[in-house]
Amino acid sequence: MSPTLPVPSRSAPLTARRTEYRPGLLVLTFAGEIDALTLPILKRELAASPPGTTVVDLSHVAFLGLAGARTLAAAAELAGQEGGRLVVVASSRTLARLFRITGLAEVVPMFASLSDALRELLASGAAAC
Repeated sequence: MSPTLPVPSRSAPLTARRTEYRPGLLVLTFAGEIDALTLPILKRELAASPPGTTVVDLSHVAFLGLAGARTLAAAAELAGQEGGRLVVVASSRTLARLFRITGLAEVVPMFASLSDALRELLASGAAAC
């Protein structure tokens, strides 16, 4: 009989930090894992985002499930319809690959670092009130 590996019953905790970089520009920084158990945290934070530009920083996210990717795509679409913008920071090669494979990279602008995202958004005037 082959040994069985334990199946995790809980996700790694997901934390969220909100930073208003300037009026009209919010940075949501997540840390942990985004899966079926922690997805409500992502949804809650995105729903509470004010109009304008939202940067979702996933630099400290170890795992992003497909439901999380779909949630980000829906939030980006909604932000666009409301005249805002949602972009993602994903420094992980795994997350970048997930974005490319799922087509999310075509819907949600992605940056390798928070500083790259802020520099481009401020230069383009996307964060103007």
